Amino acid sequence: MMKGILSGLREMHSKRIMHRDIKPENILFREKNAYSDENNICIADFGLATTQNVQKYLFFRCGTPGYIAPEVLNITDPYEKYSEKCDVFSAGAIMFQL
Repeated sequence: MMKGILSGLREMHSKRIMHRDIKPENILFREKNAYSDENNICIADFGLATTQNVQKYLFFRCGTPGYIAPEVLNITDPYEKYSEKCDVFSAGAIMFQL
């Protein structure tokens, strides 16, 4: 399952997109009872997603408590930047739960 999530994140990050709300509720399966197939994993709900090269974040402090990376939680200036590593932190929180 984690391999599928990380593969999806790698694809998003290669296109310079940050999801910023990775959590179990946003991880979907394409087919029933195919949990072990990494190609069966989909990442959903791109409502808080943004590109990494945006000038100012529309929502600079966003996400779901328990899955937010510290650099996103502690940001105070909308012009301050953080990287796609915030999604990797959230994936790590999911892995800890699993």
